[in-house]
Amino acid sequence: MGHGPTGSLAWFAVFDDVRLIAVAGVAAVTAVYQLPELPSPAWLLAPLLLCMARFPGRALLAVVGTMAAWSLIQAHHAMADRLPAAADGEIVWLTGHVVGLPEAGRYRTRFEMATSNPARRLRLSWYGKPPALAPGDCLHVRAKLSTPHGSANPGGFDYSAWLWRQGIDATGYVRDSAACHAAPVWSIDRLRHAALQRLAPILQQRPMRGLIEALSLGVRQHITDAQWATLRATGTTHLVAISGLHIGLIAGLLFAVARWLTLRTPAARQARRVAAVVAMAGAVGYAALAGWALPTQRAVIMAAVLLAAVVAERDIGASRALAWAALIVVLWHPASVIAPGFWLSFAAVAWLIWIATLVDGAWWRKALYFQLGLVAVLMPLTLWFFGQASLVAPLVNALLIPAASLAVPLVLLGGVAALVAPAGAGGWLLAKIAAALAALWPGLEWAAQWPLASFHHVLPGGLALVLAITALLLAAVPVPWRIRALGAMLILPAVIGWRPSGQAIAPGRFRLTVLDVGQGLASVVRTAHHTLVFDAGPAYRTGFDAGAMIVLPYLRQVGRLEIDRLLISHGDMDHVGGAAAVMAQAEVLHRQGAHSGDPCRAGQHWRWDGVDFDLRYPSEAEAADAHDSNEYSCVLRIHAPGASVLMTGDIEAPGERALLEREGEAIASDVLVVPHHGSTTSSSPAFINAVDPAVALVSAGWHNRWGFPRPAVVSRYRARGIELFNTATAGALEVAWPAPHAPRVTRWRWQHRRFWQQPRPGG
Repeated sequence: MGHGPTGSLAWFAVFDDVRLIAVAGVAAVTAVYQLPELPSPAWLLAPLLLCMARFPGRALLAVVGTMAAWSLIQAHHAMADRLPAAADGEIVWLTGHVVGLPEAGRYRTRFEMATSNPARRLRLSWYGKPPALAPGDCLHVRAKLSTPHGSANPGGFDYSAWLWRQGIDATGYVRDSAACHAAPVWSIDRLRHAALQRLAPILQQRPMRGLIEALSLGVRQHITDAQWATLRATGTTHLVAISGLHIGLIAGLLFAVARWLTLRTPAARQARRVAAVVAMAGAVGYAALAGWALPTQRAVIMAAVLLAAVVAERDIGASRALAWAALIVVLWHPASVIAPGFWLSFAAVAWLIWIATLVDGAWWRKALYFQLGLVAVLMPLTLWFFGQASLVAPLVNALLIPAASLAVPLVLLGGVAALVAPAGAGGWLLAKIAAALAALWPGLEWAAQWPLASFHHVLPGGLALVLAITALLLAAVPVPWRIRALGAMLILPAVIGWRPSGQAIAPGRFRLTVLDVGQGLASVVRTAHHTLVFDAGPAYRTGFDAGAMIVLPYLRQVGRLEIDRLLISHGDMDHVGGAAAVMAQAEVLHRQGAHSGDPCRAGQHWRWDGVDFDLRYPSEAEAADAHDSNEYSCVLRIHAPGASVLMTGDIEAPGERALLEREGEAIASDVLVVPHHGSTTSSSPAFINAVDPAVALVSAGWHNRWGFPRPAVVSRYRARGIELFNTATAGALEVAWPAPHAPRVTRWRWQHRRFWQQPRPGG
């Protein structure tokens, strides 16, 4: 043929630079994880077969096709193991064993369970007073199961994506149990649990217990909310998540010690190889002791690539080592590409490698560039993922990272001692470290309370993120100042919060968003310059707070942390629960309704930016006659030229009749927020006829125990040709009016649908 070796070289020419392969491979897997539905991997046969032909770039195309096919195959396999939506709510007997460390709380114990028939990983809650659970314990339980599902809201935490990354096939709660006589299954988690049990008597009365457990065993359940707030404000959360810093410290320390010792033996010529093997063993051991979480896995893979190069005596360069690590990570766990930690960790290491090639001089100069550069380059990503960044992080990390270099090995030593010594010999050492942390903590709290310690700012869109990163790269590369000045222009959209003109709200117009808070109600009405929060969602004693986890992130996302009026329709916990968190973290100018000094009364009115707000229920007499909290519900009508909404809280049929008798057709509206989540005690036919909406919105939990909205109520609306939307399946619902009396509803879950979401986006 005349081209044997030459043809082979042409095929593999692209492999001369693994960095290009890594970028292409990660991009391919990321593209797969943006798909709303999973196509068959067979669709990728075409580009792979195309690579049989000779053309420039065919090797790179083969890499992209292979990586995409691999991620599709894994995704199909994982989807096949999940509890299907049709089986949601089933109550079944299960036999399996506990995996991971159970989280024992005041009101429930949450744990993961592995079953073999079918093979699934379940995340279960056991309320009341369950037996003490340990990893590996055999369980025979009767549980109500649910397909993996989470709320879907702008700016909110994507719980369904987190469940997918963790490999959780179903969630649920235990209703009953029976004896299971199988022997416990041995695992490293069983040893970790034993260490925690031995440390508990020593650390449980110490305020730094959570930090010590996090650094030694990767357990963070005892870090308090106040401590998390301090860590976030100072940009130091990474110090308590076992990741690159911790694995690097342990691997580096073991490498140095093993090399020093080996140089004094007959195997001195192999000192670097021996040290690399010892360092790798230590890194893997620490990762196992810390629970082998996904960030830990990424860090171990990075360390393995570098240490493998040492063993092979090949200088592949730091950037190529990082590229190999990225490739291996996405091959090992393709879902890593939807984890913020993946992008933050690789961006941080890439930046450090880049700075190391540019900055010369004293160590302190490099350290200063490292810290300032890290904050600058990671700020767009942290704002994009979390909506918060820290301005004191460079100074705080400059002080704490050297301290961590000493503390982490000592904490690990104490954790290992707690494992191997029955009397908990490591407890004394860990207690001393806890005391030292307690002495230093007030300084960290002082830094966190500085007014400019951290700030909340949501990037207005993906384009602003790309422009901001480009601007920072232009500032870092050695190019003429004229080009660097372009960066100042590119970063402006992110800094000033520029948004496309379609997101602006004109005077005389408004937008309604009913958030997906599960079984409850939280909604936000925005005019051109004012914001109303109508109800704030539920809060539960187990820790979930819709105000903190859903309402506030949404307000940050849309840039409305100043609330002109917080109106709570009535005092039920699924409406008022999140109000405390909203008031604590946002500026509320006026509060009205339940638990306030300003109750709702029919006839109250205010006007914002050409939009009228009228309270229609209850009157003073109706409030006095109300028999339960639902009958106290505030009913608010919002109207502007060509647009109107009726918000009803949990009003029941008697209240609907009273409202009809007094208001008649004056309550007619384009949009109705369905009363009482669609219960049969509300939405009477006469009321629906009087409102005569084009669109009805239901705020209800996915497969809630009351069956809201009830089928009979759904039928009432559909029989009248009213379009019905449910947050349980559609996610957050945003209503705008592109034309008079023609409301347009945007469904967040449908607009941002991904293949792992259950239920499938709909109504």
